[in-house]
Formats: sequence, structure tokens, C-alpha cells
Amino acid sequence: MSAPRPVPRPPSSGDAPPLGGLLILQTAFPGDTILTGGLVRSVREAWPQVPLGLLVRPDNAALAGMMDPDLQVMVYDKRGDERGPGGLRRLAARLRQGPWEAALVPHRSFRSALLARWAALRPAVGFETSAGALLLTRRVPYRRGVHEVRRNHDLLAVLAHSLGVEVPPLRPPVLEPGPEGRRRAAPVLKALGEEADPAPFVALAPGSVWPTKRWPAGYWVVLGAALAGRGLRVVWIGGPEDADLGASLAAGVKGSVNAAGRLDWPGTAALLARARLLVANDSAPVHLAGAVGCPVLALFGPTLPGFGFGPFAPGSRALGLTLGCRPCRLHGSRRCPEGHFTCMLDLSPGRVTEAVLEILETTAERR
Repeated sequence: MSAPRPVPRPPSSGDAPPLGGLLILQTAFPGDTILTGGLVRSVREAWPQVPLGLLVRPDNAALAGMMDPDLQVMVYDKRGDERGPGGLRRLAARLRQGPWEAALVPHRSFRSALLARWAALRPAVGFETSAGALLLTRRVPYRRGVHEVRRNHDLLAVLAHSLGVEVPPLRPPVLEPGPEGRRRAAPVLKALGEEADPAPFVALAPGSVWPTKRWPAGYWVVLGAALAGRGLRVVWIGGPEDADLGASLAAGVKGSVNAAGRLDWPGTAALLARARLLVANDSAPVHLAGAVGCPVLALFGPTLPGFGFGPFAPGSRALGLTLGCRPCRLHGSRRCPEGHFTCMLDLSPGRVTEAVLEILETTAERR
């Protein structure tokens, strides 16, 4: 599949809002940052004349940089130079020097709400479940059982109503890796065959920051071997923390390529834009793939797609078992609270392989 084309910007869907600038505060995990891209796209398409900024953690700046060429990406180093109340006050003072008047605050932390208050951003629209909800000027119900992209759009709808303008249409995130991302992905594509037209391949993302979200390593080898036996190439992806795991798994699947730890976010996005499918644990690559149009099979253990973080790309599926102990955590945990890890151990490689082949059959047009 060729890299996704930039989405054309239609004319504004309504009157321009009376805003000098709109700032989105999202300093949570990479997956949360990717899903915030839906807000960026909705605002840009409907209100192209409004200055738009996105505040993220340093490690997520490259993700934000793929959302829109005119987006002003700002970094909040909350665990480094800007940690603590003093760092937050300095950042707030810096924001007050910019064009920002209003804020959307999808991150539900007290610190994000306090930053919006100290930066004098009004209206500041966030969720009523925020730890700093009382510091916000508009509080929005946090709808359970709907996708995070839709919940984020609820914030934009309330902002539009408060400004007396038409609500921009909901848009899913779209990331554009750009020439640099494609350059970084080129060596991996070359290892999979000719760079211009590599052999059909499936990407596998075996990592997660939470151990209970990880499908067992041996199961990944069985899956990879099954796919290789059907003529598909396999590439392992992940961050630097997954490099050793990727190398170990690649050694167990003949002909597979280990890209874990070798690519940054734009390079990984460019690689996924060419993949037939991504199989991943409940983790950021699920959302990265969706934002470049790659179908996903997401494996859920302790968490549920009903939390709002399932795959959203067309042709995607979420797979998990029905158990009385699920869900056990909102974000996963270091070890199974029940001590048996049935949610992942009983999700067999055979069942996952079958789901992969079903998705590949229904998305064959990607080749």
C-alpha cells in the first residue's frame, strides 16, 4: 500500500469562532496523543484560520509533528526541567505569551487542568472526571463505552457551543509520516523485498509497558511461523525497550525481520502504511496503525476495547476472552491479580492466526 495522502482541507463548516488561538493539552501516553489527532483534524478542517497548538510530552512530539504541517507543537517536560510547581508556572507564563485563548483538555490529570487555569485559558473545556475538574470552565461528561476519539470530540462540541459557532464534524486521526519517515523505513522495506514493492508483510508488535497486556512470547513465535508458512513476510516492531524481545522472536521465525528499536515514530508509521495488517497488544501501535490506514488485530487481556481504546481503522478487530475476572485494571498491571493470567494464556495462537487470516481475506484490496 502506498503512503497515505494528506487529507484535503474543505472550506470551513461554519462561521469562524472568535478565537485568537486554541491549545490542546495532552501530556499522557503515546496512544492518547495519537487519538488526540482527531481533534486536530476536526479543528483544522473546520476552522483553518484559527491558530492551533498541541502540548505533549517530549517523547510524543514526533507523533504530533505528523498531524498537520501548521500545527504548533509544544513540549512539556513534566518529568525533567519543568517538573514540579515551579516548572508548571514557568510553562504557564510561556503560554500566556502566545496566541492561546481557549483550551481543550482531554488529559484528565490535575496538572493539566491547573496549567489551563494558570495560563488563563478560557474557556478551558475538559472532562468532569478530571482530577482538576473544578479548575476547568466547562466540564463535559466522560461517556463510557464509546471510543476515545468520540469522547474527545465531545469537548470540541461543547467549545463550539460556548462560542456560538457550528460544531466541526468528527474526524478520526490521520498521521502523515512524510519523506523523512519513509526514508527511515526504507531499509526495513528493502529487507522485506524490493523497496518499491516489498513482499506482502504483516507487522507484529509484541510489546507493552504493562506485563499483563503482553501476549506470551512463545505464542508470537507460533503466530509468526504460521504466517510465514502461508507466504507472508513478518516484521517485528516496537520501541527501544522492545529491541531484545524483537531480536529473540525474529530468531524463532525464519525470514522475519526485526525492526523493534530501529525506527522512530515516523519511520514506524511509514512502515505500517505499507503493511497488510498489524497484530498488537492493547498499546500505542494499535492507534498508530489506525492513523495510517493499516488494519489491526488488537489482543486484549486485562483491559477491554469498551474502555474506548480499541482499533478504529476499517477492517480491524479486537480479540479477547470472556472471563469473569475481566477487566481487572484500567491500564494493565505488573502481574495478574488472580495469579493465573488466563486472559492471555488461553488466547491461543491458533485462534489468533485464524482471526488474522480472516482479516487478510477481507482486506485483500490493500495489495
